Amino acid sequence: MTFSRAELDRHGKVFLEENPSKADRDDALDMLSEWRKLHYIPMNTLQANLRKKCERLNLKNYIIAQRIKRLPSIVTKLSRFPDMRLSRMQDIGGLRIILPSIKNVYDLHNAYMKQRKTKHTLILPPKDYIKEPKADGYRSLHQVFKYQNAEKPELDGLRIELQIRTKLQHAWATAVETLGVIEQSPFKTGGGDEKYRRFFVLCSALFAIQEKTTLPPNVGNDEHMIKNEFNQLLNELKIIDKLQGITALTKHIENTTDYMDWYVLIFNYAERRIRPIGFSKEQFDMAQELYTLQERKNTPNSDVVLFSSDSFKELKKAYPNYFLDTTYFVREIWQYR
Repeated sequence: MTFSRAELDRHGKVFLEENPSKADRDDALDMLSEWRKLHYIPMNTLQANLRKKCERLNLKNYIIAQRIKRLPSIVTKLSRFPDMRLSRMQDIGGLRIILPSIKNVYDLHNAYMKQRKTKHTLILPPKDYIKEPKADGYRSLHQVFKYQNAEKPELDGLRIELQIRTKLQHAWATAVETLGVIEQSPFKTGGGDEKYRRFFVLCSALFAIQEKTTLPPNVGNDEHMIKNEFNQLLNELKIIDKLQGITALTKHIENTTDYMDWYVLIFNYAERRIRPIGFSKEQFDMAQELYTLQERKNTPNSDVVLFSSDSFKELKKAYPNYFLDTTYFVREIWQYR
């Protein structure tokens, strides 16, 4: 690492400035790119360990994906939490595993809680938003690991976040982000219309009842009353019509090689188009360079993401919100009508 963490934090503050100079923003983005790149080895190491864990536990039908945190998400996090520093952000490199059942989630979680010392040390306590859902209804289990590598001191202490969730919890989180795109409202970060936010809390409660887990706060425990209020908002806000009516970006995907290790996904929300560019493991630096180049353009009505998964098909399942695909969510909430 050719820069100190104090330098990194100083450059991170540039992203919060109202009108930084192009030179300052470019310098900050260059340093951020180098910082994110360092997380590649710890992230891959944890992913390999995760797959071995699943094999030993005989877990089936799971989806694993990894991603490098996007610049807009980094800026939002720095803005929301005044004490946050770029060098202390625990999810620059992130993994997500989606499992069929609550039992699977806790089998995997407990396996990591009992794990002997490896290159990844689990930072305690983990955040269990299934047993204690967030006020907005978010449910998932988050673990953060600290990477240890005496041979590569520049990587020592880097942190990787692992999100463990069920397919149902994943469908809820996907719908929150997708409807946020449709309504151009930051529901994910607690903004937007109060009625939409209430709808998602009630939906989370119904899903929690289905999974026999803790309900989010401020919904009571009367399933009949929760369902009635849910349906009232479902109809008033025309949620299903909006989700079914949107033309998914997956219908406008340019040709791509399905089995690559990393993908830079370039979105044009105005045209509802997506351009995926695949890279092998050996080409990760190239992928990171393209990713940074696209971020530097800062094009309106566009976005760029750097992801990895077993295949492009699996990637779409792990991050359907980027393809505005809420098919499974709509199918699940239909039963409550």
